[in-house]
Formats: sequence, C-alpha cells, structure tokens
Amino acid sequence: MLPTLPRPRYLLLLAVLFSAHFLLAQTTVSGVVTDQETGEALIGASVLAVGTSSGTITDFDGAYTLEVPEGVSQLQFSYTGYPNTTEDINGRSEINVSLTAGELLQEVVVVGYGAVRKEDLTGAVSTIEEGSFNRGAIVSPQNLISGKIAGVNISPSSGNPGEAPTVRIRGGTSINAGNDPLYVVDGVPLEGGGVAGDRNPLNFLNPDDIASYNVLKDASAAAIYGSRGANGVILITTKKGQSGTPRISYRAEGTVSNVINRQQNLSAEDFRNVVTFAAPQRLETLGDANTNWFDELTRTAYGTQQNLSISGGGETNTYRVSAGYQQLEGVIRGAETERLSVNLNFTQKLFSDKLTIGASIKGANTNNVFDPGVINAALDFDPTQPVYDPTNTAFAGFFEYGVSLAPRNPISATEQITNTGRTYRGLGNLDLEYAFDDLLPGLTYKAVLGFDVNSGRTNRFVPTTYATIPTDGFSGEFNVANGLRSSKLFDTYFTYARDIGNQSFSLQAGYSYQDFNLEAPSFQGQNLTTDAFGTASPGVAEDIFAFNEVLENRLISFFGRLNYNFDERYLITASLRRDGSTRFGPDNRWGLFPSAAFAWRILQEDFASSLDNTFSDLKLRVGYGVTGNQEIVDYGFLSVYRFSNQQAQYQFGDRYVSTVRPDAYDSGLKWEETSSWNVGLDFGFFNNRLSGTLEFYQKTTDDLLFTVNVPAGTNLSDRVLTNIGALENRGVELSLNGVVYDRERFGLNLSGNITYYGTEITRLDGSGSADVQVGGIAGGVGNTVQLLRVGETPYSFYLYEQKYGEDGRPLRDGVDWNDDGETNLLDLYEDVNGDGVVNDQDLRINEAPAPDVLLGFTADARYGNFNLAFTLRGNLGNYVYNNTASNAGNLSRITLGPTYVTNVNASAVYTRFNSPQYFSDHYLENGSFLRLDNVSLSYDFGRLAGDALNLQVYAAAQNLFILTEYSGTDPESGGIDNSPFPRARTFTLGARVGL
Repeated sequence: MLPTLPRPRYLLLLAVLFSAHFLLAQTTVSGVVTDQETGEALIGASVLAVGTSSGTITDFDGAYTLEVPEGVSQLQFSYTGYPNTTEDINGRSEINVSLTAGELLQEVVVVGYGAVRKEDLTGAVSTIEEGSFNRGAIVSPQNLISGKIAGVNISPSSGNPGEAPTVRIRGGTSINAGNDPLYVVDGVPLEGGGVAGDRNPLNFLNPDDIASYNVLKDASAAAIYGSRGANGVILITTKKGQSGTPRISYRAEGTVSNVINRQQNLSAEDFRNVVTFAAPQRLETLGDANTNWFDELTRTAYGTQQNLSISGGGETNTYRVSAGYQQLEGVIRGAETERLSVNLNFTQKLFSDKLTIGASIKGANTNNVFDPGVINAALDFDPTQPVYDPTNTAFAGFFEYGVSLAPRNPISATEQITNTGRTYRGLGNLDLEYAFDDLLPGLTYKAVLGFDVNSGRTNRFVPTTYATIPTDGFSGEFNVANGLRSSKLFDTYFTYARDIGNQSFSLQAGYSYQDFNLEAPSFQGQNLTTDAFGTASPGVAEDIFAFNEVLENRLISFFGRLNYNFDERYLITASLRRDGSTRFGPDNRWGLFPSAAFAWRILQEDFASSLDNTFSDLKLRVGYGVTGNQEIVDYGFLSVYRFSNQQAQYQFGDRYVSTVRPDAYDSGLKWEETSSWNVGLDFGFFNNRLSGTLEFYQKTTDDLLFTVNVPAGTNLSDRVLTNIGALENRGVELSLNGVVYDRERFGLNLSGNITYYGTEITRLDGSGSADVQVGGIAGGVGNTVQLLRVGETPYSFYLYEQKYGEDGRPLRDGVDWNDDGETNLLDLYEDVNGDGVVNDQDLRINEAPAPDVLLGFTADARYGNFNLAFTLRGNLGNYVYNNTASNAGNLSRITLGPTYVTNVNASAVYTRFNSPQYFSDHYLENGSFLRLDNVSLSYDFGRLAGDALNLQVYAAAQNLFILTEYSGTDPESGGIDNSPFPRARTFTLGARVGL
C-alpha cells in the first residue's frame, strides 16, 4: 500500500465557504457576452467593474451576473483574442455585449525569453491551448497534446501509471546523448535528469494547471536556447489569475482501467499437450492446476482525481491558487501512483504599472509502488502449478521450485517484495519586469530568479521467505537509493522596441546562469537477519554495501535577438547565443549558436489584393539555425575514479575490499551540434475557416556522441564516450484546421496533421569499425539485433532472412531441408551473398523502429450543451522486434532446467522451432497502427442554484481501440518488445463545478 497522503475531502466545502462574501455587493447587473459575427456565447469572458477588484466570468451560456459596488459607472469586458470593450452602466441592470474578434493573426505566441504576435512569427512554432487538450484521466502532462502537433511524436513507454511517455520532435538528432526536448516551465528550463523514485520529469505538474504548450520545432526558433535546443523546446505556461471577484473551480473524477491485449502463452491444457509431444520425460513434473498466471497478475484498476482552484485579482494584481490529488492503480497487481500537488501564481503591478512582479511556485509529493518486474515470470511459469502451496513454509505458502535458475512465482513477488518510491519536487520563479518609459520609451528590463529542487527515495525489500534458495548464497536483501537534484537560475535581459514610420524592430540582449547539483547516496544489504522491519534498518543485514555519487555542472550564456518588421510585409528574426558548459573540457567548453529567419506576408503586397476574397493568410517563411546537445554525463572529459561492483570484491586475509579504478575518458569531448533549415508556408482561407501550415525541414547533426569499443588497456577501459560521426534528418509536415460548421446550436471543428520524415547516418568516423552493433535483447549472452551503419537509419534491424515452407510457416530447425546431409543455418536462412554458407556476412539490414509517417486527427463537435471530441493517432512504417516471442517461442525452453518446466510463447506451436532463433527476421513485424487515443463527451448544465454556480459532467475513454497487424501486446514498444507493462483501456466519469 502507498503511504497515506492528506486527501482533499473538504475541498468543495472550503470552496463554498470561501465564496460566501459574494453576497455583500449592492447593485446587480447581468447580461450575455457573445461573438458579434457568429452570435455564439463566449464562455469564460471576464467582466470587471472598472476601478475595483469586483468581477466575474461568463458561464457556459455566455451569461454573467455581477454585484457592482456603489459609485462604479463602467464595466470592462475582455476575452482572449478580442479587444477589450468598456460599457457605461447608466443605471442599466442588463447589459448585453457583442465582442468583435481580432484577427486570428493578432494572437500572441510565447517564444524563448518573450512573446511575439502570431503574425510576426518567422520560425516553426506550434501552440496548443487548454481548449484543445486531450481529455480524460491524464496523468503525464505530455499526453495532453499527444497527436495534436505535426512532427511531434508522443508515445507511451509503458502502461505503468505515471510513466513518462517518449517525446520526439522531428525524430530527434542523436543516437546516444538523448533525444528528449528541453522543457521550460514558466520560464524555468528543467534539467533532463531525474532522481530515485521519479518516473516522469513533468509529474510535479498537475495537468489541470496547464494553460498552453508552445513547441519550438526548428532551429531558428530554438537556437535562443543554444546548447539545449537541438531536440526542440517545449514551453509550458501554467494558468494565471484574472482580475475580478474570486472564481472557484472544483473537479472530481473516477476511473476504471483494464488490460486489452494479453501475451499469448500456452494455457494449462495446451501446455500439457505440448509437453506430451515435445518433452514427455517431464510429464511427471506437471501439476494438476489450471492457472492463468497473467490473469492472476493483472487486475481491474481504479483511480480518482480531485482538483480545486481559486483565482481572482484587482486592477493591479492577479492570483491563482490550486491543489490537486490523484491516485491511480496499475493493471499489474501492486503497481500504483499517488500525487498531491499545489500551484501558486501571483502578479503585482507597481509604480503606475511600470514595474510588474510575478511569482510562481509549484510543488508535488508523489508516491509510487513499482511492480516487481515479474511479467516475464508470469509468462514463463508452469500453468499446471497452483499459486499457493500451504505446505511450502520456506516460501511463505507459495508454490516455488526452490531452484535458483527456475522461474519464480510472480504472485509471490507481488505480495512479498516491497518496491516503493517517493519524490518531492518544488519549482519556482520570481520575475521582475520594469518599463523605462520615462527614460526611453520601449525599453524594458527583466530579471528571473528560479529554482528547481527534486528529492527522491526508493526502497526495495526482499524478505527471506522469498529469496531463500540454497544455491543463491544469500537470504533476503534490501536496496535503498536516495537522490537530491537541484538547480538555480538567474536570467537578466533588456528589450528595446520601437516603431519608425512603416517599420518596427525590437532588440534583446541578456545573460543567463544556471547551475545543477546532484547527490545520490544509496546502500544495499544482503543476508537479512530478520524480516520484521520490512525495510532497510540498522542491523538487519549481515552484509552492507554503500555508494554515493556527487555531480555538479554549470551553464553560462550570453544571448541576443533582433526582430524587424518592414511595412507588415517583410519580417526578419536573428538570434545569437554563446554557451559555456562545465560538462566539457576547456578547449570545447564554449559554443556559438546563431540563427536567422525571414518571412514574407504575401497578402500585404499590392499585387495580392485580388486574393483577399479567398485567402485570409498567406505567409512564406525560411529559417536557418544551429543548436547543440549537451545531455551527457558530467566529467566525461576527465579521468574520474570509480568503485568496482560491491558484489565482486577481492579477499585479503579475512577482509573483502573493493577496487578503485580510473574511468575511461576523452579529453576532446564536445557537444553535438545540429544545423537546421526550415521552409514553411502558413495559409488560411475564408476568414481562416480553413487554415494550415506546410513545413519542409532538414537537420544535420555533427560530432555525434556515442560509447564505442576501443582496444583494451589503451584508455583504462575497453569502452569510451566520444564524438564519432554525423546524421541527417529531413521531413515534411502538414497541419490543417477547419471550422466545418459554426452556428448557435451546432458546431464542428476538424483538425489533422501528417508528418513524413527519415533519418540517415552519414558518417561514423570514430567507432573503430564500419558498423556499431546495438539493440541488446533478452536471451543468450550479448546478443544484439540492431546496427549503426553509414547510409542507414539509426538502429536498423540486422537479421537473417528466414526461409518459409509451402504452408507459409518458417522452416524449423533440426531438419535437413536442402538435402545436403547437414543441418545448419543454411537450412533456415537465405544465403544472401551466395558463398554457400550462412554466417555473419548474410545478416542484412532490415527496417527500423522509427515510423516513416506520423498521423494525428481530432474532431470536436458541439450540439446544444453537449460536446463530443476524440483524437486518433497513428504511425506508419515502424517495425518491432518481438523479443517476447523470439526468447520464449521455442520448444527447448520447456526443458531449460532438470527439475522443472517452463511455459513457452504460443508462437512456438506455429513455428515449431526447437531452439531459439534470435536472429530470424520472422520476429520482425510491421508495427503500423491507428489508435483511438481519447474520446470525451460532456454536458454543460449552465447556471444553477440561482446563478450561484455552473456544472459540467463528462465521460471519457482512453486507448479505446487499436488497429494493427502486430502480434505482440503493443506496437509502441520502442522497437524491441520484451513484455513491457501493458497499456490499459481507461474509462473516466467526472464533474466540474464553478462558482
């Protein structure tokens, strides 16, 4: 069970009490706020009594009621994307307002160190706001925008609750140094590393607190972040308060999840038949039970989530405070996550609005119970044996073989092994912005102080009743890992903006300092003296091993940017950043990262006036930039000393000691550098009822970082991290958004995106050989099935070409199929080079795990007070090596041990392989898929209880179905499928109340 957290049982009661002072006003004004063109109600528009802090927002029908203090003569109406409107009250009790929408291009888009009008964008930047987020039981904040943005692939790494999904922007740029984007939350860049017990770098964020995502995809936009921008940048902005009377929102939901795809191992009946056929000598080892171990291990999982927020403000300040609680079970027994989060945003304007102070603090306490990693044990264990054996007291009443190499009872592991983690994360920033209008109009100064503290601890405890096997040599163990990772940020920069006739420009120059620290002590105990404590405690183990890791690095930067606008037609953006990182040696510590972009607003030209009736937007963009990737270990350019494995000590007399040795290093280590071209076309038709973007890009990464083999003894090791080569990535992206129908009672919006891209290694000049073998698999020792080769996609599969019989089945081993008097690989696989033998020279490059095409489609329909939305997501051309089948899909696996039997994958009955065929391309499958990721249906009741509150109820489903030919559990397995935690189908029912 999880440690108990304070549960927000009384959040709704607090919300009601907090709102009691609403009744103290003196004059009541009500009305409806609508869009002037469409007549549609504007939900959430702000209504403020001018000169006071009294205000409200419109409900789901666009209606409002405001108690106006005595003496107030005007109301101000505001809504995102619309100019503010002020109305005189003049004794009226009903004021209806129709707001005129500003041009779509007038939207402000957040970019690095500032914001620009959307019409002035010159780079590839995509924005997704709250109204377009995926809905339902969203645990990981990244999943809010899954399938929404062209070129951005967000796929689940497993079904473990709270696990971080894999995020790739335009395919990534590295083969080893990391391909994750840089996350910047309210102006604070996050470090890529985590701590013990941490599943996701963004799990401290409550998805309900996020207002928008801005994704910087090309180098001209991301180069302002220099050495951390190579894989793109994701800017996350959290919700802020709005001026007016306090507004309270409370949301509660419950979820239920179940497994939809199950691994196909043999049932007890089928297993008995296969043993009778393939290993009759082992029939006496079978039991009498009929146990489906996968069913025993999985369950229907339940969860709950509650969120409360209070926001408001006056003429010169705003605030928003929120708290959230989430608890979710995993579909594997024992797996669970629990999070309690808080968020505070505050702004204050002083000195006639010249000085703006902003403060933001976010924190979360997350508890995890990890599954003990026994999915494969559930697939391997004999289905004819029972879960429990009361006579087996040595193993706490569970059935076990008591043999070291035999599979272990998976239910014994889930019920006896403790495997928990707890993290505390706090992130905050203080912003000071001053406008020097009296000194030099257009000159502003901004300083940002930020911090990020992440503390974690994991505890794994294996009792003696689980671990006692005579040949293991130890009885019980515990492992405790701690981590404290922290960073401090100081940004300071000036911005000067000026209009001169039909020209305008802005200049920016700044300095940034950020340091990062990690301390990670851990200890391990073996041969427990007691199980009474159930955790690591002094004196409970005979053998104790201690470790500690202390790391630190700093990043110092100088940056500048120019934005130039000539006559609203020609736009130029140029930036330059110089980074210095202590992760690299003195000769390579500093890097220069420039960018430049040009945009042409074609409709502003005189010759394009005839297009105005058709086009509402037409802008051509061209950009180039250089970015870097510094996500490697600290001190890679130095020879640091490391302790040897504590379980491989040397004996001196009656003492055991560990060795201390220098680690391999490359003194010339430098960061990867990516140069990128981007050409884009933004277009809109019929007042932007149909709009979209077409992008072409090419990225070249030099000085790829990779750990390669070197001659033993030449550098204190046989492997070293070094810069080895280059790769090229190019692609095409298309995004379309359409307002199909928009009337008072019914509306339909459709959006879709498609991306075609590919990556190729263009140079491997430091690997010591033509190819680099990668892609380790389960089964055998040191087996790999992937390759890095010049001219090929990174991590391409490298396998034999399987031969097939007339019945379509692969030819099984142990048969002389070619009648040459021998049984060897030539009977099973194609002799690709025609030399009469099958060996390593006949392995051939196959497909790769990365997809060729990404697809995303969203529909959002409104009828009356009902709203229906769904998101489809798909990949085409991604291939998966089914390691679960290759490792367990052979009949010899039944007799792995002399006194026990092991279950096999159902594919063994089809292939009839006697021994493992790890390198057969039979196990390489097309993983293309189309998945219905999210579906939601909501109903808005409007104002209730005498206009005191509004209510929305909703239902949602996630991972509802998937269309794929892949035979494993999930085609999104990272290329090599070795029985990951299964992804569940989840149903959600919830309600939101606003006061």
